[in-house]
Amino acid sequence: MWAALPFVVGALAVVAHIAGEAPAIALGALFFLLGTAHGAGDEQDGEIRRFGLWSALAYIVAGLAIAAFFAVMPLAGLTLFLALSTWHFARSDDAVLWRGVAFAALATGGSMLFRFDETAAIFAALVGEQLPLPWLYAWAAVGVVGVACAAIRLWKHPRDFPIWLTLGAVAFLHPVLAVGTAFLVGHALPLQREQIDRYGARAVAMAQAPTTILAIIGAAGVAAAWLNGWLPLTLMAAIAFGFTTPHMLAERLER
Repeated sequence: MWAALPFVVGALAVVAHIAGEAPAIALGALFFLLGTAHGAGDEQDGEIRRFGLWSALAYIVAGLAIAAFFAVMPLAGLTLFLALSTWHFARSDDAVLWRGVAFAALATGGSMLFRFDETAAIFAALVGEQLPLPWLYAWAAVGVVGVACAAIRLWKHPRDFPIWLTLGAVAFLHPVLAVGTAFLVGHALPLQREQIDRYGARAVAMAQAPTTILAIIGAAGVAAAWLNGWLPLTLMAAIAFGFTTPHMLAERLER
């Protein structure tokens, strides 16, 4: 089953991209939301369990603080989020260095390299202003690093489908869909599989279900508020980035 999931995700992504911008964005957001389950349990001391009350409160406070920082200084917040994401993706990969860097750099800079204008417009919408060209070129350069490292990885391991899919996604798919696809296939699903292999499916489900359900409800509420015009896109982005970042700062990967 696990081996088939990347192919299913890739096929759905292609269909959504062909269907148009709205389906592509919706599916990309859904992929990202589904992928957050891998971080919804507390992994410590060789076991996985539900987050305790104080841990959950600390996470919420940290998320609100980061969201406030993003709302006040959106360019700095976006830069911090992308930099942390690159670091987080690279260190979460237990394969050789080239693979971790390849995936991380493609996921955060690949769309800027291959779909520059489209990605720049999305970033501008998220922060509420046009971004400086040097900043955009810097993230395109990150994409170049990703392509170079991916080439090294695929030369030695040509059957690495997640890397192929990540490369194809950032090159050909809508940027939101590309990032969601890459995140799910190249990061979330592999870690989810490791958790299930390590702790068992029941233990993982029991630990992750409450937080995942709350995250889905919260995300649905924020999306509904934006769709009804009650919440500006920039604030929705601040909330999304704010509540994603603490996971990257506090995660303990036991390898």
